[in-house]
Amino acid sequence: MLSKFGKKSIQKSLIFSNKANDARGLLSLFFLFGSLQAQDLPLKLTLEHAISQALNANRQLLGSVDTLTQAQFGVDLADSEFSLSITPIGQTGMVGGDRGKPKWQAGGGVEFSQKFSSGTTLSVIPSIVKRDSHYLTDVETSLVQPLFRGLGKEYQLSNLKSAQFALRTAYRDLYRAQVKLVLRTVEMMYEVIKQQKNAQLNRESFIRIEQFYRATKLKEKIGLSDPLDIYRAEIELRHAENAYKDSEERLEEALDQLRDLLALPIDQSIVIDVPTYFSPHPVDLDHAIKIALQTRIELDQANDETKENNRLACIAKQELYPEINLLLNYSNLGKDRHFSHSLTQGRDNRWEVGLTSSSEINSIGDQIAYKQSLLALTTAKRGTEQSESTVILEVKRAIRQLERALEKVLLEEEQIKTSKGELRLAKIKFDRGMADNFYLLQAEKSLRIAEHNFWNAMVEHILGEFELLASMGILLEKPRIRG
Repeated sequence: MLSKFGKKSIQKSLIFSNKANDARGLLSLFFLFGSLQAQDLPLKLTLEHAISQALNANRQLLGSVDTLTQAQFGVDLADSEFSLSITPIGQTGMVGGDRGKPKWQAGGGVEFSQKFSSGTTLSVIPSIVKRDSHYLTDVETSLVQPLFRGLGKEYQLSNLKSAQFALRTAYRDLYRAQVKLVLRTVEMMYEVIKQQKNAQLNRESFIRIEQFYRATKLKEKIGLSDPLDIYRAEIELRHAENAYKDSEERLEEALDQLRDLLALPIDQSIVIDVPTYFSPHPVDLDHAIKIALQTRIELDQANDETKENNRLACIAKQELYPEINLLLNYSNLGKDRHFSHSLTQGRDNRWEVGLTSSSEINSIGDQIAYKQSLLALTTAKRGTEQSESTVILEVKRAIRQLERALEKVLLEEEQIKTSKGELRLAKIKFDRGMADNFYLLQAEKSLRIAEHNFWNAMVEHILGEFELLASMGILLEKPRIRG
């Protein structure tokens, strides 16, 4: 809230504005006062609100989004290979030889080039060059068609398909990062709740022990307690006070981590509103595993990697073929002192048909690359099997942890009842002088431990439910990724 000095200053400014009849200044100060008050209001966080805030503002997740954007740029770049290319061409300089004087020439043109998914490359280059007093106009057309290496869409679209695979991987990586972030957000929300409850329990325990300490001192005055009881109560009181202060510090640390996770201001006041109860439901292991094998995105990625490595092995096999291309060239050339005549009169037609090759004979590098691709394919197939095994183990572990957490909750509930009964009995004996405060302090300690263990088990079970959903692949809706 605003300090008294801050409120008085704003009130004086309002009075001054009214006297000056400055409506704009009055309105500005009014909104300023409202905004300052709003900043002091605590932010109420539910699970839905916190998860939404994390998915939209977490800094680490934004890095995964940037990676996805870069992968999309890679797809656009690979696809641009098959777009129409327009390249300006220019030249100027001197031309000479043994039989004539050097001549100055200058000119330029434009190359229109188009590559097709079959491997065919077509280019048209119209150009104009002025050499000394003559104009040279030319239209050159060429077509290159691979016959062995590079023939077909699978080879020519390899770079594009690799970029598309990288994009699909980036989508899945982003989804996995989102799942981890949701689990981390839920964990931190309940960590705050747990630390709040621990601080509350430690405070209540501290108050009770302080009362025991005062009662022990009163009994000492009337001779019903000895100095050992006083020392014992003082030691336990200090322990309880330290435990309370430590729990307050852990609570602040948990709040700071939550603010950082949600990218909130570090001084933002937060109020957590999450359910602290659960209704245990039996989970069928076989059914959970079946759902996980159908929905886990890790299995989609493993299968996609196998297909991608199989495709790359086929490309590597084609790299073993010789590079022989069919070349077709046609040019129409004109030369005259007048530019218009060079376009219409005495033009020469030239054509060329042939084969070109630049392959290395018995390339060891290509053979090794092909063997490496086969090895990568084998590794990818093993990775698919391992991914299935990992998913099954994660589901089984999540169910076991959930069942164990439920057992802890029920056990600690009974322990709390027993500790409370022990504490009541010890207090009655202490009040009536039938026992010293040793059993009373021990009963208090047992109750405090049981209450802490209960809330730890409660939070562990709630988090275990989210872990189970994540292991089954149904914590977040899986994105539809076109393959």
